[in-house]
Formats: sequence, C-alpha cells, structure tokens
Amino acid sequence: MKEAIVLFSGGKDSLLATVRYLDAGYKVYLITYENSCGIGINNAKNTSTRLIRKYGNDKVVLLGVKDISPIFRTMIYPFYNYEINEIYHNFGNISISQFNCLACRTSMYVNSIILCKQYNVKEVVDGARSCQIFAIEQKEMLEEYRKLFHKYGIDIQYPLENLEDDWKLKNELLMRGMVPKTIEPQCLLGCPLSKEDINKEIIEAVVNVYRNYLLEKVEKCIEDFKDIKHIGDYH
Repeated sequence: MKEAIVLFSGGKDSLLATVRYLDAGYKVYLITYENSCGIGINNAKNTSTRLIRKYGNDKVVLLGVKDISPIFRTMIYPFYNYEINEIYHNFGNISISQFNCLACRTSMYVNSIILCKQYNVKEVVDGARSCQIFAIEQKEMLEEYRKLFHKYGIDIQYPLENLEDDWKLKNELLMRGMVPKTIEPQCLLGCPLSKEDINKEIIEAVVNVYRNYLLEKVEKCIEDFKDIKHIGDYH
C-alpha cells in the first residue's frame, strides 16, 4: 500500500487533498502542527474522525498534534532582531507577516521530513493553494520546498496548487462523499497579502530569505533532531 504523510489542518483544503489520496489507494498519516500562536487546534480532530469513519483506521492514521514552536523559535532568531533597513538590504522587500508564514511553514516541513525518516514514508501531501495569496504558496517558493524534500529522498505533492474555484472544491468533496463543512484551527499570525500587494518583488524576497537565511538552519535542525522520537509531543 502506498503511504503519505498529510499536513492536516482540518479545513476544506487539507480534507480534499486527503480524500484524493485515500481514493487513490493510499494509507495516510495525518499530522496537525501547532506553532503556539493559534486557537482551536483540537478542531482538526473533528474532521479526522469523519475520515476514519468513512475509510477506517487501517487507511487513516492520526499522528496527532505536533508542537513546532521550538523549531519556529530556531528559525526566527536572530531575524527578529534585524533592523528593517538591514532586512531590505540583505533580502529585499519582505513583510513581517510573510516572514512569519515562511518560518512557520518551513518548521512544519522540517518536522515532516524527520517524521518521514522515522516512519519510512517517501511522500508528503500539502493542500496549499496559490490563490490563497500567501507568498509561500506561490510556485517559486513551492519549487524551493520540492528541492528540499528531494534532497532527503522525499516527494512533496501540492494536489490543489492550481485549484482556484471554491465551488469546485466543495462540489468535489460532495462527489467523494464528504460534507464540505469544516471547523479548522485559526492561526493568529497568518496574514495573506492582497491581490494588489503580491508581486514578483515580495515573492523574490521570500525566496531570498529562505535560501540565504533559513536553509542552513533547516539542514542543521534535521540533522540535530532526526533521532528524537515523538518530536513535538509535550507532556
């Protein structure tokens, strides 16, 4: 049986991405990430329970909620102490909100790569959609992430990358036997750009920060934490 780890927020995007893979014969491992800046994280469990009822425990495995805040803290320091003119000079015109999202998503991927190694899974699924107007979900940054996963022998898939129509998304869920109504956690830091603000300049700045600031931290985190079992589980 083919297997994949799914970044599962419990919202409609991650739900549709998951059922597509389940209907294609995959066994999925659902992982929900917490950066300690969100509320309602347990809402994701409601949607995962629906999936288990439909597909069974043998096809849907809950890995639970993983706290990525220690990795996130590694990513943001010392960037948070840089002066604005220093950031602009070194990386370009990146906003605070887009840096937060970049550091957070990158932290999720660090943890996902470690989990793939521990569970011997070679595929990761993310319901990212470019129409959501986050710089990290545009094709330039998604390609950088694909390169990162490939370096560790893992494929990351974005099955909804080019899906723009919410009507089609909801209708596909209905066709696959899922009611397209979900209650997902809310990140208090996530702040999408407007259509007017997202442009080549800010996307290039996000890529520059990733390549020239974050990537070295990413590789070190994976090496340092790769043998830690139950990473992100606090008691």
